Amino acid sequence: MRTYLIAGALALASCVVVTGAFVSPTFAAATDYRFEAAGKQAHLSGDKAVMIVRLVHVPDGKPVMDAVIFETKADMSPMGMATMTSPTTVEPASGDGLYRIDLDAGAPGPWAITLAAKVQGETETVRGSVVVTLEK
Repeated sequence: MRTYLIAGALALASCVVVTGAFVSPTFAAATDYRFEAAGKQAHLSGDKAVMIVRLVHVPDGKPVMDAVIFETKADMSPMGMATMTSPTTVEPASGDGLYRIDLDAGAPGPWAITLAAKVQGETETVRGSVVVTLEK
């Protein structure tokens, strides 16, 4: 009987050691990221505008190079005209972590660009918005 108790205690101890040694990966929260306008304010050329945004990992201030922006929306909600929208297209980040967004804005003024992105290694979707004033 004593042999069984010792064997059981050793088995339990080995489970505790193995379980204690396992460290689950740590993920940042989606709130650890922020979209921000990069470079100059966009200017309208006809009905077209180009806006450059950067996705930043807030704790270390570094740009995120490998995010996939899969949702964009542009509207004039900063002027109280949320129903005035613009089609958008996004180009993947260049080597410096900048993402290009093309707008068919059609009107100068403040535009809100709402974005959603997936960052490699993160489980949550990163969401944010940037307001840019388009000038003729």
